Amino acid sequence: MWRQRRSVCTFLLLTLLAAVTAKSAPERSDRKAEKSSARDRYTVEDIMVGDIPGKQLTDNVEGQHVWILPTQGGRVEAIRMKSATSGVVRDVILTHNGNSTAIKENALFKGAVLLPFANRIANGTYMFQGKTYHLKINEPERQNALHGLLYDKELTVLSSVSGNQYAILVLQYVFDGTDPGYPFRLTVQLDYILTADGFVLSVGATNEHASRPLPFYMGWHPYFKVTATASTVVLFAPCSNYSHIVTDKTSLIPTGTTEPTSTFTDSKPIGGTASSPTYIDDGYAALAPTDANCTSLEHIIYDTLSKEATYMIQTDDFRFTQAFTGSVSISGEQGVAVEPMSAETDAFNNHIGLSILNAQQQWRSSVAVSLGKASEGPSFRDFLHTSPPH
Repeated sequence: MWRQRRSVCTFLLLTLLAAVTAKSAPERSDRKAEKSSARDRYTVEDIMVGDIPGKQLTDNVEGQHVWILPTQGGRVEAIRMKSATSGVVRDVILTHNGNSTAIKENALFKGAVLLPFANRIANGTYMFQGKTYHLKINEPERQNALHGLLYDKELTVLSSVSGNQYAILVLQYVFDGTDPGYPFRLTVQLDYILTADGFVLSVGATNEHASRPLPFYMGWHPYFKVTATASTVVLFAPCSNYSHIVTDKTSLIPTGTTEPTSTFTDSKPIGGTASSPTYIDDGYAALAPTDANCTSLEHIIYDTLSKEATYMIQTDDFRFTQAFTGSVSISGEQGVAVEPMSAETDAFNNHIGLSILNAQQQWRSSVAVSLGKASEGPSFRDFLHTSPPH
């Protein structure tokens, strides 16, 4: 099954390569992976990013590593992987370049884990089981609650695994019912896994109430680093058709309708210019039913200038994707956010994709990032649909 999906993606990628004539050297990172004295190939170590404590998952053979910030909501601050094209370890996502002030502000929500809701809740208000709740408005220009409640929390380190097969870091946060607008007891566990061929973020959630349900959905907010946003091709998973989610022009809240789209399915670059790429802040929904041919959704972010491809693979719980190209206009950074979400924007109100977790019910899903490099040992795909060993 995977061979069939990979062959489709390979064909599409080759089509892109044939269609693009721009030539330039692959992007190179000036930062070298920190050396480790550990004998294991894969290690989990304490680091400081500016003055902020973090954890680094390292592949000491390939020089690949991932930075996780437990005190900043479990944010994925950096992913550096070895290119399958050039063999050079490169930045996969936009970072804050070690700037502590920028890390704490995180104006663009770079790398943030978004839960117990992702994207926007209209007016910060929703009704659940006949009662109205009011979340904090943190997008005042649109009067929305934005991107959940976890992004500025301090998470607890539960465990880590080093060895010669993979590195795993496990973090936990317990919502105790005191958050304004979300009076529910929810435990979330975030597993970060580094293998030779990719990185996995696996998220588990448990309703801790004895007899009370709660609403839940989540997302992740990586900005994929590219040479020029305007020249980048984003290609959504070919095993599913996608529809564009129509939103109100002012609030960006879904109107309840969708429309056919060829955006991110037609192999065309985002467009615009290097300094002013086409502005996109839109949501898309995968229409294919869950079946044997579409158990995971694979997107490609293809840099037509460096000829580098990044794959984002998400389990079929993540059937909604938000795309955002505003990093150039806001911060001058060339990147494109491709955000997997388990429900539609404003799902606390429209209930599209929303998970209602009954008492003691558990939920888990995963998203992965890979540069397409072959693996001789365990693959990130081994952890997409199963909980990793701790």
